[in-house]
Amino acid sequence: MRIPGESRIILKNLAVEYYTVAEGYLEIKNYTKAAEYYKLAMRNKDLYLTSYYKLARCYALSKDWKNAAESYEYLLSLDPDNVMLKTSLAYITAMNGNIDDAILKYRKLLEDNPFDESILENYVALLINVGRGEDAEESFFVLKEKFPDNKQITGFAQKLSEIVDNFDASRKDFKENQNTDKTKPEDKQL
Repeated sequence: MRIPGESRIILKNLAVEYYTVAEGYLEIKNYTKAAEYYKLAMRNKDLYLTSYYKLARCYALSKDWKNAAESYEYLLSLDPDNVMLKTSLAYITAMNGNIDDAILKYRKLLEDNPFDESILENYVALLINVGRGEDAEESFFVLKEKFPDNKQITGFAQKLSEIVDNFDASRKDFKENQNTDKTKPEDKQL
């Protein structure tokens, strides 16, 4: 004869065990197996969101871009202001081959988070990797100006010199060259 509530306790303990097994697989980078066990752990409502997030991460780490995108979109529907989730989804979107959508996501992220170095760095990397050198050039100079100690600047400069004609990373007058309105601010009517 079973004690009342015993089945519920057994299932809860089992879900905790599944979660622990999933964490072990995640630690040894067996993302497919970890995902299987996170799904099982999600049966416990107390572990559901944590397991779901880890499942989404496993999809991304195993390069299952379709499931990763769906999972991160769901998580974003629960927490629409989460910058980390938005950044992950922008990256996943790019890796899924939806470059124009990924660029739009990164632009929106930069608009909302202009002082986030990693977002700007990832945006420049994306533009360079898809061969949009002229677009990357402007963001490169923003990165260089705002974050002069960024470790990617030298590598980005080298790549940009290969894909952009007359690229000069040492140029300090980039903004002035890009400004088509040559009137001085004091000449403009307010």
